[in-house]
Amino acid sequence: MDDRSLVAVAEQAAATAKVMRNPIEGATVLYDDGSISRGCRLEYEDPALDQDSISNAIAAGRSVGAYRPLRVAIYAPVPEGLPELDLTCLQRLKAVSVAGLEITFSSGSGERVTRSLDDLLAAAGA
Repeated sequence: MDDRSLVAVAEQAAATAKVMRNPIEGATVLYDDGSISRGCRLEYEDPALDQDSISNAIAAGRSVGAYRPLRVAIYAPVPEGLPELDLTCLQRLKAVSVAGLEITFSSGSGERVTRSLDDLLAAAGA
C-alpha cells in the first residue's frame, strides 16, 4: 500500500473520531506482514483519558495478531502546517516498530510529508 492510500484510509478513520478540543484525527498502520489497521482520536471530559489515533491503530492491529508497524499515515485537518505527534506516541511507536519506520503526515491540503521515526524522536529530544 502506498502513502497516498495509507493517508486515504487515515482520512476515513478520522471520520469516526470523537473530539472535544482538537481537530479530528485518523491513522493507518501498515505492518510488516502486509496487514493494516486504523484508529481515530478519542477525547473525553478528562484530557488525561484522551487517546491518539496511532496508539488506537496499534491496539487494533494487536487485537488481530499484527505486531510490527512498518509505515504509518496520520491525517488531521489542522489550520496550519501538519499534524503533530506527542513524545508519548513516538515512544510507543519506537517500542513496537521495525527499524526505519516512516510516518506520512497529511492535513488534507494535498501536501503529504514523510519523516522517519528516528528523526522525529531526535527533534523531540528523545
